[in-house]
Amino acid sequence: MRRPALLLVVLLAGCGGDDERATETVTVTSSTTVTVTETTTVTAPATTTTAPAPSAWNGLSFPLPEDGSLPVEEFNAYAESVDEPWERDLAGVTNEFLGEDLTDASSRSFQATTAGEGAGSANVSLLLDGLFDDSVRSRRFDLTLSRREDGTWRIDTAQWLQRCQQGRGHQDFSPELCL
Repeated sequence: MRRPALLLVVLLAGCGGDDERATETVTVTSSTTVTVTETTTVTAPATTTTAPAPSAWNGLSFPLPEDGSLPVEEFNAYAESVDEPWERDLAGVTNEFLGEDLTDASSRSFQATTAGEGAGSANVSLLLDGLFDDSVRSRRFDLTLSRREDGTWRIDTAQWLQRCQQGRGHQDFSPELCL
């Protein structure tokens, strides 16, 4: 007879006096899972890489840059990788840098100025006049060079300028396009 005993327990639990109220304590256990993700960024130190020297140099690439400046890094890398007589001659370096495609002029004028008995730096100007072009009359190349310890020349800066045919644009030397 389990039922009357259960009933008795229920009745006794419900009795508690006149104004007594039952107090119930509830314990709640909760758990929180925290996931921590750590990100590490590794920055490689800055390095300067030099492009490998070309095995041959074919002169400047056309069209020439619009701002008049000419890139010299690739040519200098090439020149350092060879041992040629032209490297010790300003006209030879200029001709090698510019390439063979500059022969379509009726007049060619080369001028070089060196500092300190040719031991330090040099300024070179090559003027090609009477070009066989209906828009461009003349093109001038100005180079600044420095002599290396081994006696060869290195191009520091190079630029090109042009003068237009009469009635085809500007008559002064500028990298601006001709009409």
